[in-house]
Amino acid sequence: MNRPGSLIPMQSIWVIVFILATVLTAVAHPVPAEQHDRREKEKPVSQAHPEVLVYDVIIDVGHGGIDGGASAANILEKQLNLEIGAALYQELHKKGYKVGITRLHDYALSDDSPFTHIQSRHRKDLAQRKLIADELRPKLFISIHMNMSSSSSARGPMILYQDRAESYLLADLLQTELNKLAQTRRQGKMTDYYFLLKHVTSPTIIAEVGYLSHPTERARLQDPHFQTQTAQKMAEAIDHFFMLYP
Repeated sequence: MNRPGSLIPMQSIWVIVFILATVLTAVAHPVPAEQHDRREKEKPVSQAHPEVLVYDVIIDVGHGGIDGGASAANILEKQLNLEIGAALYQELHKKGYKVGITRLHDYALSDDSPFTHIQSRHRKDLAQRKLIADELRPKLFISIHMNMSSSSSARGPMILYQDRAESYLLADLLQTELNKLAQTRRQGKMTDYYFLLKHVTSPTIIAEVGYLSHPTERARLQDPHFQTQTAQKMAEAIDHFFMLYP
């Protein structure tokens, strides 16, 4: 899960933005080299990368690298986040959405941070995620996580959302679809406790896909077939969202 942290300053921001935008654009929309060169020659420098402003969805894969997130029975949250995040990326890409993802490998986003004045590695990580959201300005920002509880009976998805209509709608749609898959009746929760929900300006949700502390659910979350089903249900919810907010 993401905990509250500090805001990022604007120093050196455009150098970082250019790097992040270029990487995410290449992931979501690869362009042949010769076509890319021709496009760049035809545009003024100030308009060289306008496509980075029109992402439909950015998938934020929680934790990574030294930050394993929650754990149970030697299973780390960061890996399940990555597997489900990558599956969701593929589902949305197949549907034709302009989609980016914050990581496709096991590394900490804080490793890329130039904000040396931020001492906390965790806050550097959050600053990087906020930077991506703020500068790419997606229509939706979806952060993938797993849940934990002191009770081994707690199970099912939990969608956390902002105090705004678009975030609530997306959360409600996601909660409904994932409840069907998990056969639960859980409710989403509005909160500004978490850094991304409080500070990202794009409609944002945190999807706690399931509980690592529940033995049966933990086993399902590791199953590639269940991961694909989860991604498909999430993609269906996103389809419904864009029917109402095109």
